[in-house]
Amino acid sequence: MAKRLPDYFEDIRQALFGKTSQMNIQESAVQAYGAMTRELKNLGGDTLSKTAQQFNEALPYIERAGYDVTEVEVALGLSPKVVPHLRLRELIEEDQQQALLEETQDKTLINTILSSLFRASAARRKLNFKRFHFEEIELEIGIIPGVVLKFRPNDQTEKHEMVNAIAAD
Repeated sequence: MAKRLPDYFEDIRQALFGKTSQMNIQESAVQAYGAMTRELKNLGGDTLSKTAQQFNEALPYIERAGYDVTEVEVALGLSPKVVPHLRLRELIEEDQQQALLEETQDKTLINTILSSLFRASAARRKLNFKRFHFEEIELEIGIIPGVVLKFRPNDQTEKHEMVNAIAAD
């Protein structure tokens, strides 16, 4: 049976305060540090694989919401996360958005991803930068989720399109 988060904290607490009264402060600190890094590593691995599995389940819904996944990053560390990069393919109607949210109301992570995407799409319409255009969304799926809207310089896109046009000839 997998450990729950409170179990990890209890292991760390015991290591911090010492399991026996014969331990000096330095021994207790070394043991605490080792226990903390060991437990966080275990928690991170479990969390990361579970997050990847949940993202795989969310992928068809993300595509139905009008997004294409262009790449997926995995960030390792104390707070591991899966970071898919999404490009808007089409804006779906508000009633379609609502239907997707209702369909996924029992799938917490998927529902959170979709509602974040819909809010981000609404927010990006309000953002207007003189020399930048909206290009993609990064979803940060982890212990602390987040959404990043990415804007690129307009001239970079024009140069990139020119290079592609020249290469196509």
